[in-house]
This record gives sequence, C-alpha cells and structure tokens, in this order.
Amino acid sequence: MANNLPLKLATLAFFLACEVVLMGGFTRITDSGLGCPDWPGCFGSMVMTTDTETITHLQERYPEIHVAVHKGWIEMIHRYIAGGLGLLILALAFVGYREKEKTANYPYLLSLVVLGLVIVQGAFGAFTVTLKLLPNIVTLHLMGGLIIVSTLMYLRHRLKRLALGDSSLVRMRTPVMIGVGLLFAQIILGGWVSTNYAGWACPGILSCAPGGAEVNYDFQSGFHLFPEVGPNYEGGQLEHGARAAIQMVHRAGALVVTVYWLGLLWSLVKQGVLASRKAMHFVGLLAAQIGFGYANVVYAVPDSLAFIHHALGVLMLLYAWSIAYATAVEYEEVSYGSVKHA
Repeated sequence: MANNLPLKLATLAFFLACEVVLMGGFTRITDSGLGCPDWPGCFGSMVMTTDTETITHLQERYPEIHVAVHKGWIEMIHRYIAGGLGLLILALAFVGYREKEKTANYPYLLSLVVLGLVIVQGAFGAFTVTLKLLPNIVTLHLMGGLIIVSTLMYLRHRLKRLALGDSSLVRMRTPVMIGVGLLFAQIILGGWVSTNYAGWACPGILSCAPGGAEVNYDFQSGFHLFPEVGPNYEGGQLEHGARAAIQMVHRAGALVVTVYWLGLLWSLVKQGVLASRKAMHFVGLLAAQIGFGYANVVYAVPDSLAFIHHALGVLMLLYAWSIAYATAVEYEEVSYGSVKHA
C-alpha cells in the first residue's frame, strides 16, 4: 500500500479511542455522568457555565442532581474527545473508500463497521444521560467503547501489514481468543460492579461483612439486567446483598482469568510461539491489576485507585490483543485448484 494516510488515521483514531474509554471511566468514577443532564450540550450550552448565580439557578431547576462546575467540565471534555473521534473515523472511512480500489484486501468494510459502531456508541452516550445512568445502558456503553478500541486495533494491524506489502490474512489461535474473551467479559463485569456502586460492598478479601458476619447474597437482584427506567441511579439503587453478590462474582471472574492466562502463557512459551519477555510483561500487568484490586478493597475504592484499576484493565485487554496478533498464523485458501495465500 503506497498511501500511508489510512494507517496514520487509524493509529490516531486508535489512541484517541483509548483516551475516550479512559475518560469515560474517569467520568464514571468521579460521579460526573450526570454533570450535564442533557445531551449533547450541557444545560443547553456546548460549554459548562462557571457563573455562580447560574449554577445556583440550575441547582434549583435540577434538584435531583448535584450541579458542579468540575463535573460538568469532565463530562463535556469526554464528549468533546468522543466527537473528535467520530470525525476522525468518518475521515478514515472516506479515505478507505478511495483506497479500496487501489489496494488488494484493503479492509474497507472494517472501516464502515467502526463508523457504524461509533454512531451506535453516540446513541448510547445520549441514553446514559437521559436514562439517568441506567446500569445496563452504562455497561453497554463501556462494552461499545472496548469493542471500538479492539476493532480499531485490528484495523490498524491490517493496515500496518498492507503498508509493509503483506496483503495476506491471519488467523488468531482459538485458545488465545478464548483468553481475550474471558478478559473482555471480566472488564464488562467490572463495569457492572462500578455502575451499581458495588465496589465497596465487600470490605474483606474472602467475606462481604466485617467479622465474618453472614451476608444474604442476592444474585437475582444483582444481575437483573433490565432495571426499572426512571429512577436516578447515581449512587446505586441495590441493597447490600445484591451489591455483595456482584462483587463476589467479579472476584471469582478474576480468579478464572488469572488461572486461564497463566496456563495459556506457559503453553505458548513452551511451544515457542510467544517470547517469554512478552509473556512476563502480561504477567506483570496481571499482578499489578490484582494488587490494585486488593488496594481498592482495603481503602474503600478511592477515585485514584479505581481509575488505575480501570486503566490497567484496558491496558491488559490491549496487551492480550497484541499477544493474539503475535501468535497468529497465516492461513491459506484453495482457489482454482491451487493453494495461495489469502
């Protein structure tokens, strides 16, 4: 591929998408999701007001939320970055349309998929606000962000290979893809913990009550995927038993992910398809994530530790994808009786 513009756009879009996901987590963790209760503006304007009298008037008009300048700005900055990402992906699709006739196996349809995902993601961004942080919508919004980041990473991988003159396709190894799927599900489960304010529900490592007191875990309420529309979900609406159930399932998921990935990395290194240094990098990220998860339990989920935990989860997902690409194999297809690279 002679034109490197698609690769440059995809690289920029990928990093910007990562920033959107991280900023979205920061918005959620700082309780800024309703910093602007309307969409796409903020109290009818595209910038958050700093006028004291106006803030007082808005607080009287919106008594169900805490009107704060810093929360409004956090939410709007998140929207500004997301808007910039949308424009960048639109440009990527346009450039791809012009490039697809010139370059064999150019992933134009993938560019359109990303554009469609961004449009849907924007709609969920609006629903997140207008439905007052409804947990299933907030979680789906996080899922959409991670899917966009993952798809852009794959698109960038394809374009990078084309830039190097390699138009062949690759197949990811099934065990690695299972590992990526488990990690993805665990991050989504973490989002469910966060949006239901269940992070503080279990102050002990093995128990959800101090002194070993009995807890009535309510899994049915904790994982009711269609909560009532209407209430303000900032601060959460679930009882302690439901939040504790969510938290314990998240911890069980962490154990499953840890065991699976340690076994997977050992197997890949033993087979000689993955460098031991790359495997150890992932193990380091995994250890750090477990450590910060423990710290969040001990210190009752302060914003700083919660954000680091969120950021490490995203970084682990990206590194898991990089392992998937590093261990991928080219596959061949049969055409007209001869075998050739796809």
